[in-house]
Parts: sequence; C-alpha cells; structure tokens
Amino acid sequence: MRVAKWNGKRNIVIGGLVILSVTSLGACSASSVEQERKLYNGEATTEGNFRAKQQGHGLNGALVKELTTGLSDRGLKLMHNMFEEDGQGGVSYMFLLNGSARHIVKMHVYPDASVRSAQMENMYGEPQENSVLENALGRTTIRSKGHVSLVYSSFGGEKDKYEQDVLQVFEQVLHQLREY
Repeated sequence: MRVAKWNGKRNIVIGGLVILSVTSLGACSASSVEQERKLYNGEATTEGNFRAKQQGHGLNGALVKELTTGLSDRGLKLMHNMFEEDGQGGVSYMFLLNGSARHIVKMHVYPDASVRSAQMENMYGEPQENSVLENALGRTTIRSKGHVSLVYSSFGGEKDKYEQDVLQVFEQVLHQLREY
C-alpha cells in the first residue's frame, strides 16, 4: 500500500484556500441575511424611498422636473439641489437660481394642506397660501396649493430681477396639482 506524502508548502496553500472559501461563504451568507432582514422589516423600502426623494424621483420628482423645465424655458437654471426631510412626512428641496445665493427657490411638500399651512407659519410666520414677506434684506414670495408650497427668496439689490418669471412658473406648476 502506498501512502501519499504531502509537501508542507502545498498543505499551507490548500489550507489557506479552504479557509478563504469558508470565510467568503460566511460573508455572502451574512450579507444575504442582512438584505432579507431589511426586506422583512421594511427598512429596504424606507431606504429606497429616501434615495428616490433625494434624487427627485417619484411624485416629488415630477414637481421638481416641472419646476426645472419651466424655469429653464425662461433661461433660469436651478442649481445646487439640497434635500431635507422633516421626520414627519414633509420633504423640502432648495436650489440656488442660476447658482446665486441671492436667489433661492424652495419646494416644500407635506402630507396634507393643514400640515403645510402649519409648517409655513412656523418657518415664515405666514400660513396663507399666497403671501409676500419683505424687509430691508430682501423679499420672500410664497405660493401654495394643497400640500405643496413654492418659495422664492431674493436678497440685496437684485431682489426683483427674476421674480416675475419665477412666479409665472410657480403658478404653472401649482395649477397642474390635484387637490388631495
């Protein structure tokens, strides 16, 4: 009977490959378990919705696209998109108009009109659907319908520069909204 002799280096290599294979199987398994856990507890849906809102997809994305297109048709560009959730179902988007910090366009979307009204009063001191707030620093114009508010703020010596065009686009966007 013949007994096979194994080279020491060969044993180490084979042993290393076996350990590597078992480890990678364990890692894949742990990753799969984590993905399934997220599916079952709804975390995957929440993460996906957050990414969609942040990137402007879904219903809010249609509003952002309409706003962007309407302003672009007038030679105005929304830049530096910023996104924020309020933790109560509200989402806000903020843009610099033509990249200028003197011209800010915001879109606030809330679960319903009463929440929108309360939040507008909390942020701007004004619950009305249409209002203009002016002081020595600038002007803020709010246009709202249902659960959505569009806000244009302009500051300094340029506060009237884009207002007419922006408000026309606001009216077009809000006109297309259905009441919820």
